Amino acid sequence: MSSKSITPPGIIETVLGRTRDECIKKIFDKYGKNYTIDGMRTVLRKGFLGIQKDYVEIKYHAENLPELRSSPYGMSLSGQYANAYSAPQRSGSPSSADFMRSRAEILNNAPDTSNIQFKKLFNQIENMSKNLDSIKQATMSGEEHKNIKKIQDLLDDNGFTRTYIEKMCARLKNELSLDELDDFEKVQSLVVDWIGEGILIDRDNSRRTPKVIVIVGPTGVGKTTTVAKMAARIAVSSKNNSPDAVPPKIRMITIDTMRVAAVEQLSHWAEIIGVNVDQAESSSDLQTLYRNYSGNADYIFIDTSGYSPNDFENIARMRKILNVENMQETVYLAIVAGINARDLENIIRNYEGFNFKSVIITKCDETSTYGNVLSVLSEKNKSIAWITSGQEVLHTIERGNRIRFLRGLRGFNVDMDHLREKFGETTDDIENR
Repeated sequence: MSSKSITPPGIIETVLGRTRDECIKKIFDKYGKNYTIDGMRTVLRKGFLGIQKDYVEIKYHAENLPELRSSPYGMSLSGQYANAYSAPQRSGSPSSADFMRSRAEILNNAPDTSNIQFKKLFNQIENMSKNLDSIKQATMSGEEHKNIKKIQDLLDDNGFTRTYIEKMCARLKNELSLDELDDFEKVQSLVVDWIGEGILIDRDNSRRTPKVIVIVGPTGVGKTTTVAKMAARIAVSSKNNSPDAVPPKIRMITIDTMRVAAVEQLSHWAEIIGVNVDQAESSSDLQTLYRNYSGNADYIFIDTSGYSPNDFENIARMRKILNVENMQETVYLAIVAGINARDLENIIRNYEGFNFKSVIITKCDETSTYGNVLSVLSEKNKSIAWITSGQEVLHTIERGNRIRFLRGLRGFNVDMDHLREKFGETTDDIENR
């Protein structure tokens, strides 16, 4: 018995555990073999992230406790119990041998009427005891379960951050039993599901007219190209879906007056899809253009200047230019797929002032791993709106979707049918929306 508070014999107590074995172990730690099981049931309790999980609840009462006397350990013992506990005790759980001896003693001394009950109980204890020594040894040595180590290596190989990996492995330890951890197929399938659940997708279905779309971000992320891709996609999709319908009216405005090449590049693509480009150098310029177009345009795209995320002065000036009365713009932050986690955290922090709705991940053709981006976006609770790749304007942009990222996980056995059923999306479905 341990030094825990002892309840007088006959009083019903309740113990809760993830498994029946865990409950029995808790009772054994407290009373040794001096207890009787009165009932058992399965109950639901909230676990990690509020997810409900089955737990086992056992009601029992203590019996035949030894006569008590003074003890220096804060409880009272007598007879053989006093001798057994007179020396300092080792911390930790009872060993497998302890369980086996207790099993034999109880089965030999118990009345025939209770033999079946005890046999059932201790068959469960026996199964648990087979793993007890290995668990204790692994805990004492600080070693992780082999399948958790495999998951750590796979996540690291896919570029996920240390913080993300630690949280994922902690969830595995918290939610899975030892038997479940031994099943690597189950473990990796759960991890892929959890990665997908952590990817937030932006579905902008607003119907307001005009829809004003602003793209911000640091230098070199492809903002101008992305504006052209989004405008071209709208124009082409409208023509393909309703050839006889009036095409949407699209306007383009650039406030990137620092780079002549940016204006020329946007004008070139705008000419291909039959759209004019205007320049605004100040908030009043933008206000005038917005008033002129707000009554006769379906979409207004605004391309912005690219600055270092640490160039606070110019970022503040750009925010001032975009401060147009009644404009109700939707702002997206453009980021490159291959960015490292620390730089992305800095960019998000310094562009928060634009109240960007979600992100556009560009240049996805230039990397094979997305772990850094997915880790930071999950931590910062930011959603993904669009994904782009390559320099071609047509057919190189798609709406954000989980399958796009999950199917590219290296080293994982990804069950595509399961993911389509779970998340209800495919890249083809989203492309056609």
